[in-house]
Amino acid sequence: MTDWIALQAVAKELQTLRGARVDAVHLDARRVVLVLRARGEVLPLALETRQDLPSVYLLERAPARERAAGAVLQLLRRSLEGARLDGVFVPFGERVLALCLLGRDRFGDERMLQLCGEFFGTHADVVLAAGGSVLFTLRARRRAVGDSFALPGPKPPPSRTWLRYSLTRGELMRRIARSDFAPSVEERDGRAHAAQPFPWPAEGLLRPAGGMLAAVSEVARDALQAMELRELRSSLRQRLETQRERLLRTLEKTQEEFSETRDLDALLRQGEALKLHLHELAPGLSLARVPDPQLPDQIIEIPLDPDLSAAENMARIFKRYQKLRSRASHLGQILSDLTERVSSLSDQLAAVERAPDLPALRALRSEAMPQEEGPQGQRKGPLRFTTAGGHEVLVGRSAKENDALTRSARPSDLWFHTKDRQGAHCILRPLPGRAVGAPDRLEAALLAAFYSKQRHSSQVPVDYTFVRHIRRPRGAAPGFVIYDHHETLFVTPDPAGIEAIRRRRGSSRS
Repeated sequence: MTDWIALQAVAKELQTLRGARVDAVHLDARRVVLVLRARGEVLPLALETRQDLPSVYLLERAPARERAAGAVLQLLRRSLEGARLDGVFVPFGERVLALCLLGRDRFGDERMLQLCGEFFGTHADVVLAAGGSVLFTLRARRRAVGDSFALPGPKPPPSRTWLRYSLTRGELMRRIARSDFAPSVEERDGRAHAAQPFPWPAEGLLRPAGGMLAAVSEVARDALQAMELRELRSSLRQRLETQRERLLRTLEKTQEEFSETRDLDALLRQGEALKLHLHELAPGLSLARVPDPQLPDQIIEIPLDPDLSAAENMARIFKRYQKLRSRASHLGQILSDLTERVSSLSDQLAAVERAPDLPALRALRSEAMPQEEGPQGQRKGPLRFTTAGGHEVLVGRSAKENDALTRSARPSDLWFHTKDRQGAHCILRPLPGRAVGAPDRLEAALLAAFYSKQRHSSQVPVDYTFVRHIRRPRGAAPGFVIYDHHETLFVTPDPAGIEAIRRRRGSSRS
């Protein structure tokens, strides 16, 4: 928040920019930014309505121009872009700053515009007026487009104004009249906390500033960085906690599935017991009581399907045993991977809380949440490569992209992934009528290893199987799958080999 005396000091400095041209206008929910060009300099001037920021300040750089401009922004651009700054006015005792701009209407006739910032706490607003009528209002709380508008006149300042600075009322009034300001900035914890036009009793370190606009701009810069730091930390924390909760639910369900495989020994003993006593069992039994093959003096009770013969019941038990034994090995690997990923997310959450500044948080964001879309101008979607045999290989670049890629694959496509480690899902799509050879599978495995966390390792194990043997457990995080009927290739992700695949016609690194 900026008081009326600080606005007087800012207005005095802005008067030196008289004749500056409005190059661009930017709009968001809480501020309007004019990009002024004066004497070869580009000055992005913000009129701010948030209470925790100065009311007027300069940005370090102009915002990116919005591609999709709504009707309101189009109106501001038509009215203000190309206009010239004719003057700056602050009514005495008021927290109002008016930028007088000489522009043209839709017929090309010259007209005077007033872009006014009304900095009244929660009722702060930015208004554009012409000919005494409102053309635009940022907050639309107290007035609407078409309402009459006039700047307030001077008023006696509140008594608390005189108590803020170590100056008498008369001396303060004389210095304001002469524009004899001495801007200063208060530092707390290494950042600019507040700016005032005259020195004042401050809790932190007080130091002089080169100007009032420079002082409030420094405070705004540090406040905006602190806000961005808080928002980025909160966003990262929420995303990582959501991922961790999903993984924990998946881990719990996988543990339940794994607990079912603990009956392997009992199933094997039941099958062997039935095998030894098949001739003793009458048809239609729902429960068989036979001696335990390992402890003959004990009896085993075996539930049976009365609609099946004893031999068919025995075959079903052995089949279930084989299936559970295969799943036990696979689920054990999955549990290990899930536990590792939960631990990794916990470490990332702790790192987010410890990160001291924006660069550290941005580095954590790029590591924890890879962008699902490439930079401007790049194609979206998975990476595309062509094998030596002409088959297409698609490589996912994020968890959601991996999930979408695998879901959209055909049952006959081949799926590749590093064994028990995080990495990209790679889909090899065979060309119709052309067989997939060993070199094609090897190149797909190389890509899966290269786009994984084992990129710099040697002899990386890569599992591959048909897409029809892959399933995503209910409630699992995007990109997490369970698979079987797989084989394993051991490859070394050689950068030269990867580059050769990239250069092949039909491949794309987008």
